[in-house]
Amino acid sequence: MKKQALVIIGIVVAALAVIGLYFLYLNVFVNKHQLDLVHKTVAGSEYRTIASDSSIMPSYMWRRMESILMDGDYLMSDYMLEGRLATQEAEPSDTFLLKDQSYLLLKYLADGNRSSSRKLVKRINEDFLNEDGSYRAMISKDGTEDLTYTNSDELAFLEAYIEYYSAYGDDSDLARIKGLIGVVFDEAGMIRPEPLKSTTFGSDALISEDEAEDEETYDFSGVKISDVNLELIANLERNGLIREGVTDRYSQIVLSSLVSPDIPYYAYAYYFNASGVTDYVYSGTEVATVSVEESLKTMINLARADLLSDAVYYQFKTNLINDGVLYSSYYLTTGLTGGEDLLGSYCDILALARYEQDTDLFRTVCRIMNTRVATKQQSRALYLVFRSETNRYVFYSSENIRTYLNVNGMFAV
Repeated sequence: MKKQALVIIGIVVAALAVIGLYFLYLNVFVNKHQLDLVHKTVAGSEYRTIASDSSIMPSYMWRRMESILMDGDYLMSDYMLEGRLATQEAEPSDTFLLKDQSYLLLKYLADGNRSSSRKLVKRINEDFLNEDGSYRAMISKDGTEDLTYTNSDELAFLEAYIEYYSAYGDDSDLARIKGLIGVVFDEAGMIRPEPLKSTTFGSDALISEDEAEDEETYDFSGVKISDVNLELIANLERNGLIREGVTDRYSQIVLSSLVSPDIPYYAYAYYFNASGVTDYVYSGTEVATVSVEESLKTMINLARADLLSDAVYYQFKTNLINDGVLYSSYYLTTGLTGGEDLLGSYCDILALARYEQDTDLFRTVCRIMNTRVATKQQSRALYLVFRSETNRYVFYSSENIRTYLNVNGMFAV
């Protein structure tokens, strides 16, 4: 009887030891502070089917990205395919952008690829992290030092980093996240202003989109409206990483940045004037215009927070369908869009269409992008999205990895 009791005690002790080791594993190797992250759902296999009809197929895209755009653990910024002439060799980029690695991290996280996620974060913290807790926007293969960054770069990485921390991170990751939050946000939880540029007319100039010579560039300190990622800010607030009430305050700032009820575009940036009142800057690089690229990013941020109005969305969609091209500028003087074709922003519209559950817009954009998808079977870049520059084909990592994510519906970015 005594021997049987000892056996039972031994079993209990062993079981407790196993349980203790399991909890030790959870605390050391698995994140013990899993965050409460809320995301707007973008699921739906019909979007992948629609994209495949236009030769946009994520699984094939990723294989080509691995073989062409990956350099070690990183996505290079771009890759120029060899030209028609024998002397025109392929030109892989020697630069790596923080934003591209942020999107790559989201891809690994969506796949549940713990090994690749941890390896990538380790490399980023080795190569991109500055001593003050900020992250540089770019590193070069030749080791050229460039410590600069923008709010856009760091916010993109911050969003990916909290996703990683919630899945696989540890205390050291949380410490870096808090350090990065302290760099990007002030004590009140507001995004710190950064140096920006805008344009205005000279005092004697007439307002005309053709009078660029009368434009004056000026510097100011502000925050780009498109950088206000309301879903990210809400998740930071929800988990006590920034002050309460910031999400509501920012929601009002972004909603109030709409140019007018009749113009479906948003301001470029905001700043607080001497009286503490929010002022908006509408023109970024061209006077008397609104940047469609920046407005589109703002629309995505609003859509993710269920704050994008139907009126704004459908007017933007109507403009795009009528033009057949995503033009870079909306001219306040004429009420028309014009400028360059925003080739790199069609993947933004894919994300917007997913959040708005708009298969018609999604199909329209896929058809537009189809003309820039490599479809020759013998091409090394088959199924990647390209741009034609100086009669050469260039493949940008950002455009391809974001198209991949937006079509797959794992993380629409």
